[in-house]
Amino acid sequence: MKTTEIKKPYRMEEFLRPQWFQKVAQMVHFQWRRSPVDNSMVNASMVPFCFAALLNALFFSCNGWDILGHLWLGRPLNQNPPVLSITIYFSIRGLMLFLKRKEIVEFVNDLDRECPRDLASQLDMQMDETYRNFWQRYRFIRIYSHVGGPMFCVVPLALFFLTHEGKDTPVAQHEQLLGGWLPFGVRKNPKFYFLVWLFDVTCTTCGVSFFLTFDNLFNVMQGHLVMHLSHLARQFSALDPRQSLTDEGRFFADLRSLVQRQQLLNGLCCKYNDIFKVAFLVSNFIGAGSLCFYLFMLSETSDVLIIAQYILPTLVLVGFTFEICLRGTQLEEASEGLESSLRNQEWYLGSQRYRKFYLLWTQYCQRTQKLGAFGLIQVNMVHFTEIMQLAYRLFTFLKSH
Repeated sequence: MKTTEIKKPYRMEEFLRPQWFQKVAQMVHFQWRRSPVDNSMVNASMVPFCFAALLNALFFSCNGWDILGHLWLGRPLNQNPPVLSITIYFSIRGLMLFLKRKEIVEFVNDLDRECPRDLASQLDMQMDETYRNFWQRYRFIRIYSHVGGPMFCVVPLALFFLTHEGKDTPVAQHEQLLGGWLPFGVRKNPKFYFLVWLFDVTCTTCGVSFFLTFDNLFNVMQGHLVMHLSHLARQFSALDPRQSLTDEGRFFADLRSLVQRQQLLNGLCCKYNDIFKVAFLVSNFIGAGSLCFYLFMLSETSDVLIIAQYILPTLVLVGFTFEICLRGTQLEEASEGLESSLRNQEWYLGSQRYRKFYLLWTQYCQRTQKLGAFGLIQVNMVHFTEIMQLAYRLFTFLKSH
């Protein structure tokens, strides 16, 4: 969308729109509505979270029983490691969304309050560019979710109809979508195949919806924070220290508002990191394990349909991991831009009072805002390299054993 095409100011709801399949499946975990009391944004329903919790409890209980039965009773295992690892990856994101739902709603309202209401202010803040980046990415995710998701679900169905040997033959693992255990042996009974497949499709839709909701919130929040930090950096650059000699009172009043806004944005960055830090710590390493299993599966099979089923999740997992780390790097660079704007000032032309304040201000700006988890990791491009190296080491370990 071009800047000249903007007809009216953007609203926060436009950045938080769900995908079409989420609406059809009734799995929109955050149904944003405006409160008639104070015009704040609230989550109108908890039903999708409750339904997703029921599905997850059922799915992981059945898989846990299958694993315990194999370890204690020696029963054959019907687990699909790549699928199980990616479902855990998705479910952690869903659990984080549920546990942090109040903080997420509060943070979205914080961004909504900071969002300018009039068109001129939004253009000055370059909100049109932020929305354009969001919309381009939204369309890409829409293609992925509405093309890649159905393809992933249809491949086992095609394998069943093309390769299954007869009504008396149990359903093989590669003909199942998710694998695992279900009561009364229905998962391996060909008579109930379509019913089991529908259950697996529902669980898959739930997991993908968790993943996309997490992804949308993470990127929208990051995009707005980068927009605000970049706008503040431009205000720093436009500050003329010579005005402190001619109109000191007004100059320091403007300076005070800039510093207060910087403190506000730093606080928002800390809140943003607190919302996602547990997911960073756990799910990224599980993502490395999932990637390892996918690579192992692709290297061990020559079946074209199985390769087609697993190649897309492999590429998507790498792509989304790369993007999360890239977003962390972008936030760091936007925060570092504040210090760069100060360094480029002609501070030595200001008053003595301003020059003293400048030294303190520069030290404060050196506290770069970063995404991390409890000091153990920092989410940036270096971390992406570490995840890929970990996945490769796990892959070589599996291949060697």
